[in-house]
Amino acid sequence: MPSAAVSRAPIAPGNAPAAGCADRSAPEPSSTGLPHLRVVPHPDRYLDLAAFDTGTGTDIPGPSTATIQKLALYAFEVLEGSRSIAQLGGWITREVASALLERRAVRTERRTLYRDARRVVACPGPAHIDRPLPHILEATVVLYAEPRSRSVALRFEHSGDRWRATDLTVL
Repeated sequence: MPSAAVSRAPIAPGNAPAAGCADRSAPEPSSTGLPHLRVVPHPDRYLDLAAFDTGTGTDIPGPSTATIQKLALYAFEVLEGSRSIAQLGGWITREVASALLERRAVRTERRTLYRDARRVVACPGPAHIDRPLPHILEATVVLYAEPRSRSVALRFEHSGDRWRATDLTVL
């Protein structure tokens, strides 16, 4: 069977793919005739990028966009079992931690029953940030992973001198 040549654009310095997020700029040909999986965007493309932010200059400065994206990714990794909940301790409330642990237990049980040992690696997309009040920040981040994407909704509240996630849902 003849092999098809695939041309790939060179990767610019400092724009190399992160571990687990392959550069999928050109689809590989399928020799089995199966449909191709969806292309996962390059992780540096969206890092520290807000799709929109409704904040004003009088609002309390919120966490950086990269922090929001990473917290969404880390929460997903907690549910997948590849990260400890203790690593999110300073950014989430106890209620959020207990909810994440409950969902992690359910996912672990389901994966055990189905004997699913795959490790899912996700790359965060741009953050969508909304400021309903000066001390409240709501954000959503899409995590791109094969074969499907997931969405993470976060709600931060400012109390004292810090921002903490009071609600965090991985869909």
